[in-house]
Amino acid sequence: MTNVSELNLTGAADLPMQVRFGTSSWNYPGWKGLVYHRSYSSKKDFEARCLEEYGGVPWFRTVGLDSSFYGPPRDSTLARYASQLPDRIQWVSKVWERITIPRFARHSRYGELAGRVNPYYLDPVLFRDVFLAAYDRPSIREKTGPFVFQFQKQGRRQQDVDGFIDKLDTFLAGLPRSFRYATEIRTRELLCADYFAVLNKHGATHCFNHWTDMPPLAEQMRAAAASGGLKANFYVSRLLTPLGLAYADAVARFSPYDRLQQEQPTMRRDVLRLARRAIERDAEAFILVNNRLEGNSPRSIEAMGRMIIDA
Repeated sequence: MTNVSELNLTGAADLPMQVRFGTSSWNYPGWKGLVYHRSYSSKKDFEARCLEEYGGVPWFRTVGLDSSFYGPPRDSTLARYASQLPDRIQWVSKVWERITIPRFARHSRYGELAGRVNPYYLDPVLFRDVFLAAYDRPSIREKTGPFVFQFQKQGRRQQDVDGFIDKLDTFLAGLPRSFRYATEIRTRELLCADYFAVLNKHGATHCFNHWTDMPPLAEQMRAAAASGGLKANFYVSRLLTPLGLAYADAVARFSPYDRLQQEQPTMRRDVLRLARRAIERDAEAFILVNNRLEGNSPRSIEAMGRMIIDA
């Protein structure tokens, strides 16, 4: 494997402008010597300031704000992120789980809500008035890429599929059209014509996700094409874990994320296909890569970026 200190930036500027690679989150000590070269006084200092170094890597044109899954970001947090990033980078924000989970898990972080049905599930008012407020400012809007609604596995029966699609239709209808939205589903039965029709109706897109129990990216792309294609002028893809490998197992296998360990050649070819489609349509493709996919997301991005340039 290539040494951690030898990330090759030569030619990164040749990546077509429609392709926006980035990582899911960014403050990983395992990237020191690869992405991060400055001296930081403490872990807190590193986490507060390393995004500026991230923004200096020409392969990166987006970044995933994963922490927003656990709560709406503060105005000051987004302002700090915006000040640390160059103009070419727009972030992709995961939406607060309180909007996307039908029932709270029995977990201590939910407090008295643990185990209860979520009354805020797919609530457009909560999204608009509480979550979106921090992003709806001129200095932040220009850094804001798509929002990703990450949904848990749903029921697989037809009535469950129909019920989710109906709720999604009503929810998307209540969102401001001035922002971009992507839905990340983890139930393969939802990859049907009605699902893609609802996305197209509201100008949203499907998040092509490479995750434990989902079909390969190519199968998701075929399902979209068979339903008439996605009409939005942007694509979103989140490359999370190898197929068939649980998240916790991926963490154990790949930590501390300082090197490539398990390349995914089929997935890389599928990403090339998605990038080609975006270039043909002159549509932006936001492609987020997780460390738990191959072991080191900057290396994965470098490799896939070169594949696209060479093609």
